[in-house]
Amino acid sequence: MMAAMSLRLSSLLPLVLCGAALTSAGACDKSAATAAPADATDDTDRLTTKLLAELSIGARDAALALCTQSLAADLDERELAILARTLDWLGPVAALERESEDPVEGGVRRRYLARFDRGEVGLTVVVLGDKIEGFELDESEWTALVDRAAEAAAGSLRVIGFRYLDAEGNALDGPLDPASINYELMVEGLDAQLREHHAVIGKTVFDAEGHEVYRQREDDDVRFPQAETGASGGRITGMVAVPGPGRYELELRIRDLVGAQTMTHRESFEVSPSP
Repeated sequence: MMAAMSLRLSSLLPLVLCGAALTSAGACDKSAATAAPADATDDTDRLTTKLLAELSIGARDAALALCTQSLAADLDERELAILARTLDWLGPVAALERESEDPVEGGVRRRYLARFDRGEVGLTVVVLGDKIEGFELDESEWTALVDRAAEAAAGSLRVIGFRYLDAEGNALDGPLDPASINYELMVEGLDAQLREHHAVIGKTVFDAEGHEVYRQREDDDVRFPQAETGASGGRITGMVAVPGPGRYELELRIRDLVGAQTMTHRESFEVSPSP
């Protein structure tokens, strides 16, 4: 039997695990699948449901005990942490809807639509005997769910808009002045205390080679009243400077001191030579 194919992850996504049985079934070729009845729960359904449940609570040993040795070897702590965070955010499995299945040597390859409280994702598993030999989560669907789970874990703080301003505070319609680059940041998800927001903004600028060319010694300390509508954000202005023409990246480290949330926002910009 061929050795299990290695775990393939791109920026933590998508999760694709394929064992030898997946290879013998055509390396996850969905076109070869045939319709299968979905009116009865069998051992494959129960094994798949149990694996998802154990992964969702971070029960590493219990989850790996359900897998073949080759699959267990492919799962490291990093992938398990991503699975746990995302599946926990999705909530319990509401339904495993069988879409197709086909036999493989010593077992079965089955495709499901896995439905959870907060979303759904296509899932293909290969089961040999009483062990899971491989599984695959649909790339685009899983990518979106992982991102949403990460956002939820990080809190509600987010940047919804950014623009450069002229000296009068209007939207900039022209080249940037390297000595005075003014900007406006539109932020949502700030908590409030006594109807007041309180945030701190750290600012650094890097050149095209990644060298730091600007860092404000003291972070901007910003307080402003919560909107009468109860909206959780507002507009924050600031200024940075750069040595001269070139390509740069502005890094803003935003801390919500009321809600104890932190995020980093980056904006690339270019300063053109004077005519």
